[in-house]
Amino acid sequence: MRKWRSRKLEKAPCEKHSGAVEKAGRNGDLNTPPASPISIDIAGGGLAGLGLAIETRLKLGGAVRIRIFDHRWTTAEDGSIRWRDQADGNNRRRQVITIQSKVWSLLSPEVQRALFVKGNYTETWPNGPDSPESVGRPRNIQIRWIESRLLELAQKIGGIELVPERYSPPADWKDIDFLIIADGARSRTREELKASFGTPSRELFSIDGSGYDEVVLGLEVQSDLLDEHTVPLTVAQNRFLFNPLDRKGFINMRLTPAEASEVVGLGSDGPVSCIQGSPCVMRPGPRGFTCETHNAVFKPSVDPTSFLWPRIVDGLRYFGVPAHHGLLGITSFTLGMTQHQRFVAEIAPGTFAIVLGDAGPGNFHFWPGRGGNAALKGMIAAVREIVRLSEKRVIRLADMTRLEGFLHQLQFREKSRAWTTMLMPTAEGTPYLIHDRIEAGLRSDESRETLLASMLSRIEAIKSRLEPRMGQLPDAQWYADRLIGLDNRTLAVFMETDSWFTAQVGGEEVSVDTNFPFTEESSDVQRSTQ
Repeated sequence: MRKWRSRKLEKAPCEKHSGAVEKAGRNGDLNTPPASPISIDIAGGGLAGLGLAIETRLKLGGAVRIRIFDHRWTTAEDGSIRWRDQADGNNRRRQVITIQSKVWSLLSPEVQRALFVKGNYTETWPNGPDSPESVGRPRNIQIRWIESRLLELAQKIGGIELVPERYSPPADWKDIDFLIIADGARSRTREELKASFGTPSRELFSIDGSGYDEVVLGLEVQSDLLDEHTVPLTVAQNRFLFNPLDRKGFINMRLTPAEASEVVGLGSDGPVSCIQGSPCVMRPGPRGFTCETHNAVFKPSVDPTSFLWPRIVDGLRYFGVPAHHGLLGITSFTLGMTQHQRFVAEIAPGTFAIVLGDAGPGNFHFWPGRGGNAALKGMIAAVREIVRLSEKRVIRLADMTRLEGFLHQLQFREKSRAWTTMLMPTAEGTPYLIHDRIEAGLRSDESRETLLASMLSRIEAIKSRLEPRMGQLPDAQWYADRLIGLDNRTLAVFMETDSWFTAQVGGEEVSVDTNFPFTEESSDVQRSTQ
């Protein structure tokens, strides 16, 4: 692996500013642009890592040198870098996320052209605070597509060194100006540097002193319904969420602790660490839904006494998914959050680390795309700061104050929103946890007529509120037909879990442009180092 040219000099004896380290080639006064490129290492080649590498390279050209590391890549026969697939032991994410228009519109034209190819995204959800009508609708897009296209684009534009291995911190940091930590929620790199960032805490997201998690089933499906028509069905309750892309996508199903105990993979000799541990994806086969890795079967799909399986089938029916051929895969995941103390740190004199994506302010969230949008916002903000700082002869920790504050804004906005939707407070503000609400619905003895009438009335109210922001939706009878075949307990759970808490968690969003005003003219800093 090549060594980059050092850009650091010994601190001058008269230097009075802590952390200010001059770089080789950065001569003259503090306003003199540096003559040598800045150097960036990136741990993690997902949405945030690849996005930052591409956006920074496009804006700085040869004024930046970038290496990006990800062990989920491999080298193809033609020498290019590609994502490992299932045959290589890597189960790539197939979830659909929703990117708000005030986020995707900030991406460079090259990135937008690469991602938003006709047939590979849809506009399903309505306009809102982060997707005003003046900018456009939110866009649904598959994570796997985003990652594949960004990896292709990184190789197409050149100037980015792709390393198909885990990132290992060097013995010293003298050749690195910025380290971007974007290797996921369980970031090894952040953990290795926890002396600089501290240990994430679950204290703020706890019940009676214990961190509160939700167990969610991810049901990969093919629906018979048009994407937009399913939006009121999702917004009207908090048990299931369907985020489709041309009728395909994932239905997320929130579980009670009792239901979660049924999420088991059965091997030939009993339960194995599979969907409840790895988690693996179970695909339909002659023995039921089976994991190819462990040859384990999803227990509820073959257990005639299962109380979870009929509830899964009811969720499929609600969203127009034929149970016998529309359910394509089953997995599980846990929703839980931690509070991070720091996002930016000077890990060595003149070397600054920035934590982005799920490793930082991003988080897992039941609502579609919140973690992805936070990752993109943080990435764009970091790019703009790096571009601004690239012209400085000396970079100090004080120069990172604005970015640190912005990432804390993102964390507060997104995690407070997510926490409210997990606590599900009553009108009086008393927590009424989502799994308690589901259990109460399952015990309900409300009459079927009342449940049907109440749910249809709720859906109609939601439909009338959304139509001006997304276009005409089906009539009341169409939605009544979606409800008529459901079990009473499913209807009662829908009523008990309530519709989306948009009044409580909606409102102003954290804006990149407000914090980091930026124009194409101000980004024209490409230099003769190309």
